[in-house]
Formats: sequence, C-alpha cells, structure tokens
Amino acid sequence: MQRLSATIGERPLWLASSTHRGEDEIAIKAHRAALAADARTLLILVPRHPERADAIAALIADAGLSLARRSRGEEIGATTQVYLADTLGETGLWYALAPLTCLFGSFTPVGGHNPYEPAHAGSAILHGPLYANFEETYAEMNDAGAAREVADAAALAEAVPALLAEPATLAGMRDAARAFAARQEDVLDALCETLCAALALAPPDEAAARCPN
Repeated sequence: MQRLSATIGERPLWLASSTHRGEDEIAIKAHRAALAADARTLLILVPRHPERADAIAALIADAGLSLARRSRGEEIGATTQVYLADTLGETGLWYALAPLTCLFGSFTPVGGHNPYEPAHAGSAILHGPLYANFEETYAEMNDAGAAREVADAAALAEAVPALLAEPATLAGMRDAARAFAARQEDVLDALCETLCAALALAPPDEAAARCPN
C-alpha cells in the first residue's frame, strides 16, 4: 500500500467499486467530468467480476482515457487516468487508498453492496438509488453524513469532482464513515457479550485465552 500511495502522491483519487455490466460507462462519465475539473485525477475501477476486464478496458480506451491494468502488473504512471483493478481479494487495499468511493451495484437492479468495509477504512461513500439489500444501512449512513445518494450518471458526474475539490467536506464524510463503522463494531461487541452471558459462556477474548495454543 505504501508504494501505491507514494506513486499516486497528491493526485485527486476516487474509487469505483464493484461495478456491474452497464455501470462502467457511468463511472467513466463521472471520471471524465473529474478530469475536466482537475486533469491530475486518478480513478481506480474495480469490476465486481474481473472476467469482464477486457470489455471494460475497451470502454476506457474508447473514451480516450489512458489505462493501466493491475492483473498485468502495469504501473500507475504520471499520465495514467484509470487504474483497472481487475483482480480478486484486494478491495480492502483500494478502500484504504481512496478518500472517496462510489459503491456500484446501485445503479442497476443488483441491490447494492455492503458499505461497512469502505466505511471502516475511512472512505467517504457515494451510491446510486438501487440498494434494496442495504436500505436501512444506507439510510443511517446518509443521515450520519457518511454517505450520499446520487440519482443517476449525471448526478455522479457532478458529485465526484465537487467532493474532490472540497477537502473539508470530504474529510467530514470520511470521519463520519469511520465513526459509523466504529458504532457498528460496538453494537456487535455488546451483542456478543449479552449472548455469552445469556448462554453462560465466556466472552470471545476470555474463551480464546483459555484455549491451548
């Protein structure tokens, strides 16, 4: 992570996470708007299904944007505009790097994706209007200022460059995201302790201490 962070440096950065078919175009449109506002801006695009990477790379090229692909070991250069993270198991790395994440699966009828991991990493969250699987969670996060709903591709193309240009607003959303994730952990810890007490079990930390190595 340190090497990637050093490579990116002070460039404005945002993450399009878990894109589905039909959503990559939305991310690309938003990134073109971000580049118009600041030509240094870098997008990390993480498809939900890496096997779509060749098709996504073609979309990026057709949009006239320069590309580097994670799966091919290509490095982010000074002129790289999109880093296609077409690998599995690395979303935690991208959330830790990016101050701003748009969680996809919410602009097509997929039902949305879990926002806890980016929130825990301190990434501010944007999402589309289709998130039935996480309706209550997104409502709480939006109310807390940790996330923001955008209605469509045009709204995302406005929101991304606006937030990247407003460090104080973005920092506030990131702090709210971390606080939201911490509250959920506290609730889970309290629930665990309650269940252990009700079942006359030792809490996990005490049980682990009793177990032989």
